[in-house]
Amino acid sequence: MDWLMMNSQMQGTFPGLGSKVGEVYVPSDDCLEILKEMLQKISVEDRTLRTLRRSIGFSQVVKKEILPLLINVKDDRKIIDTSIKVLANLTMPVECLLPIEVMSKTEAGRNTINELNWLLISSKEAFLEPRVTRRIVDHIKDILYKGDELSEEDCETLNDSIVLLRNILHIPNGILIGGEGFSEQNHILWNLFAQNFDKVLIELLTVHGRDEWRTSIAQLIVLLYKDQRVTTLQKFLTLWFESSELSESSEDNESNTSPPGGNSSSSMITSDPTDSSDNSGCDHKPEMKQAGKRKQSIKQQTSKKRDTWDMWIDGDQQMEHSQMSDCGYGTLAENQESISTSSNEDDSLNNRVVKPVHQKPSNMIQKSRFLNGKTQLSQQDKAELKRKKLMKRFRTNIVNIKALLHHTPTEDDITHILKEFTVDFLLKAFGTVITELRNQLLMNQSLDRTHFFWLISYFLKFAVQLEIDLEHIRDVLSLDLISFLTYEGANLCEQFEQVKTQTEYDFSPYLIKIHLIVTSIRELLQAISAYKKIKHNNWEDNEYLDNIHSAISETEDLRCLFVLLLRQFNPTIHSKQYLRDVIVTNHILLTFIENSLLPGSNAVLQNHMKLFVPVEMMRQYGYLLEYFEENGNFVNDCVFTMMHHVAGDLEHVTALFQPTILKTFSIIWESEFQICDDWADLIEFVIHKFINTPRSIPLILHSKEVDVPASNHQKNQWNEENCDNLYWYYMQSANCVDPIGNVINLYTEAGISNKTRIGVIEQLLKQDVINGLQYDELMKKEPISRSVKIENMKEVPQSKDEIEILKEHLIKEEKVGVGFITWLQKVLLETCYAKLFLDKKSNNTLEPVPYYSTILKEAVPIVAWSCEQKGLMQSQVFLLLLHKLGLHLPVDAGKVFARIPSTWSPQTLYKTATRLGPIRQDWKKFDIYSLNINHDSSDDNLNVKTEKDL
Repeated sequence: MDWLMMNSQMQGTFPGLGSKVGEVYVPSDDCLEILKEMLQKISVEDRTLRTLRRSIGFSQVVKKEILPLLINVKDDRKIIDTSIKVLANLTMPVECLLPIEVMSKTEAGRNTINELNWLLISSKEAFLEPRVTRRIVDHIKDILYKGDELSEEDCETLNDSIVLLRNILHIPNGILIGGEGFSEQNHILWNLFAQNFDKVLIELLTVHGRDEWRTSIAQLIVLLYKDQRVTTLQKFLTLWFESSELSESSEDNESNTSPPGGNSSSSMITSDPTDSSDNSGCDHKPEMKQAGKRKQSIKQQTSKKRDTWDMWIDGDQQMEHSQMSDCGYGTLAENQESISTSSNEDDSLNNRVVKPVHQKPSNMIQKSRFLNGKTQLSQQDKAELKRKKLMKRFRTNIVNIKALLHHTPTEDDITHILKEFTVDFLLKAFGTVITELRNQLLMNQSLDRTHFFWLISYFLKFAVQLEIDLEHIRDVLSLDLISFLTYEGANLCEQFEQVKTQTEYDFSPYLIKIHLIVTSIRELLQAISAYKKIKHNNWEDNEYLDNIHSAISETEDLRCLFVLLLRQFNPTIHSKQYLRDVIVTNHILLTFIENSLLPGSNAVLQNHMKLFVPVEMMRQYGYLLEYFEENGNFVNDCVFTMMHHVAGDLEHVTALFQPTILKTFSIIWESEFQICDDWADLIEFVIHKFINTPRSIPLILHSKEVDVPASNHQKNQWNEENCDNLYWYYMQSANCVDPIGNVINLYTEAGISNKTRIGVIEQLLKQDVINGLQYDELMKKEPISRSVKIENMKEVPQSKDEIEILKEHLIKEEKVGVGFITWLQKVLLETCYAKLFLDKKSNNTLEPVPYYSTILKEAVPIVAWSCEQKGLMQSQVFLLLLHKLGLHLPVDAGKVFARIPSTWSPQTLYKTATRLGPIRQDWKKFDIYSLNINHDSSDDNLNVKTEKDL
């Protein structure tokens, strides 16, 4: 009955939008008011039931009313704008409207989800009509090219149009129509590119770049490529480049416009992109015949091309590429290329003249006929031809492609048009988009970053393949970008630590983003290395690349990020592919540093390698090595290389005495798996050492600086049973004179004697049993002598004495190495340095975490990168030291890492660092820092000594 009432309401409201007169839909007089009312009702509908959207889907209002209105109204700007806004709202993804996991638990919720999905699928089906997409694209063009400055109304409409198309492409393919090989997504993409939507995108990103739609366009581009494999596009781009070698001089040779034989087998034709003929197809019957011939020709060529591809790809290269994940963004089978026909397009909307340029031969046999009749070009000549082709493409306008009537695009056709768009996007918009998106993400922390990371990881490999001139991607191959990725990686790691223990949270978005950051960093490092090898670089380009190479190699936070990622890896949560990418990217980074011009890079690497010595780190490498048969040679080499350094250079072979590693070594040895001699020697060495190691000596040792804080934490750790009991123990003790003492007594009675007063208070806050005010009150009652078991520690009037006593206790009693105190001191100084040179040019690298935290005016996290640092951060004595220094403890900030207050001035940071001891003489940033610190006045002025005075 409810549905009948809703349907009756729809029938009473929406037929008023207009009526069909013959083949034309004529809007009613109050059409605009009805659209506005619909928009208003959508905005205030029930957020759980979404009854209005469901009834709209049931009545097919989108297909029967709104889209015919949009197609036929050409002069009323307000009706068009409002129609697009309504459609953008109606096509919002279901996951943005409802909590899917919660709703799917009930039958009513599942019905709601299914009916909303029906609305989306039916809307996508309606968008298969070419006139719909043409109307939207033409409306965007009308606004962009009207000649006036864009108004707020214009910007809003442009954004709504992009959001609408993004939403449509986001909807999964339905099962309503089409047969084998039919894809709604491909059909819509075909129509959009035939209507020159690619030029509109480039125009919106460059000439009219605005924050309002930049993020939406980035998301839309991700959806364009979501079913495209990187290797397939790379093959198409290779053939596109090979066509340069077929002409005698360049693409200006008009004799090569058509392949030999006179008949093109293309499934596309060049045409006037402004042709808006959307009526019946009677004028296009000859084209339909030709389309059938061309489609048949393509089918005949498919098997030939597939054989050619299999011979073209190098086996080792293919295996290595298989290890480089695309993070789940599409796994389409590799297909072959359709024929490219390109033209130059005049900027004006009307009277455009199409000038045909070079066209690639349609099959490999014709290509070989060309090559047999001419002298083979040298590699240098080929590179120069490619460069000229790219330069000419950059100076020309976007290629125009028009779909033949009733043509069903194949996967090859879509890959072809995306290949064309890829070239133009890299040449004209990629660098600008990445730079502007980064700035936008910095200003708005709530924006999703997934599409930004994806753009970097996906497109950089094509830039390298095409050898795009550095001027087009200089802003991408930059220290700023890789520093931003490092900061985001550390931030996401902390967020992941917070949510992974809370079962009600879905932490898969964090896994995807972290994985994309890893692949983005990998592509950046490989791109810089590749560009340094390009011979046609000028002196300025080479100097820039050398400087970037050295600066990245100096960035300690970047090196440590991969230590943190490996430390956090959990095989029950993360995928093997993620671990492969982390280990491979870490290997690429260390090789990148080794090949840099950075003085003392070997010493830096040797010191950094010590962070991989702990058993926990080698366990991750051992886990991946279990899959040595499916890893591929390159991944196995990365694993063996690190194990070789740990067992050999660092002399910690016992770190490899783990059951999984030893078992895998034995399997490799017995199965005679093909590995190089160095790795065979490593396996033999480790097994021999294990057999001859006396069993009285512990087989698993940590690094030379024993991780006592971590072991202390193991004694005091809170398992699930302890946490469950804490709430009940505290409820029983809340009214006691000493509630914390009573809780500890209850644990003791239960046979648990390792709980401390500070530990109980912190756990109470962590579990939200007490609030922040209660936590502060309880902490005030805890004397130092109880939180730190030091009999001779006394309350002293000067906090400096307290700091010294705590340091001495950490070093002597808990065996914490001096290096950990220096690490804390260095974080303070790096933060000070970042604040001093935030708006100034520095000759030294600014560490990403303090730099971007300072830009965002946030408290700077003291990131516990390594296993030892994590153990130290769980020491009660070290936490008390941080508290006495004035830093925010993790429980204070509600975070995983302790933090440096954002309000501290450079003077305060420097003063706090000196309380931990003298500044190290080998910290080269300090002298520059000393010369500038007094120029910034905040609180007390300090007489800072230079490096020489210390």
